[in-house]
Amino acid sequence: MSVEDVDFDFENSQTRVVLTREVPETSTKMSKFSSVRIGQEIDVPYWTAKELVQLGYARFREEDVLNYNSISKIHWRETIPASRQLPALQANFYCLLRRHLAGLRELSRNDQVKLRELEKTETLVRDVVNCRIRKIVSLAASPTPTEELLQSLTYEERILYGILNKTIAEWKSKLLGQGLKA
Repeated sequence: MSVEDVDFDFENSQTRVVLTREVPETSTKMSKFSSVRIGQEIDVPYWTAKELVQLGYARFREEDVLNYNSISKIHWRETIPASRQLPALQANFYCLLRRHLAGLRELSRNDQVKLRELEKTETLVRDVVNCRIRKIVSLAASPTPTEELLQSLTYEERILYGILNKTIAEWKSKLLGQGLKA
């Protein structure tokens, strides 16, 4: 599975939004929302949720939105100097992050405040990604990581871990000879 596959799956995965105003029954596609009341949470595919939010009919739940503050908290957890732990992230963290950064880039074209927020966010994100990569490389080189550690990885990180783990195992095997265990 590739990062693109993960992104495709994310776009089609179910997500919760909160209805903020009544959705008119202008088409048969919208009729399924006619029984939903304002303030009620509904599960819809992410691409539908995004459309409802952009049209002003819904909002994402607070816990499902990335912003500078939530990224700062993640950054703090990841960059604690003595920490070798790999804190769990939302399974769809990078999907949400890519969309958040794309939105900031769009807004920053005409807004200097958003441009500064984008720059600060990109700095935090680079630190988080670099810290996690270092920890994943260490994990991939270890003999047998626990299932609990592997559960801390996002989908994209599991892809990276698999590639690194296989590459390191093959390298060790060649280095130490075919008959020796790495």
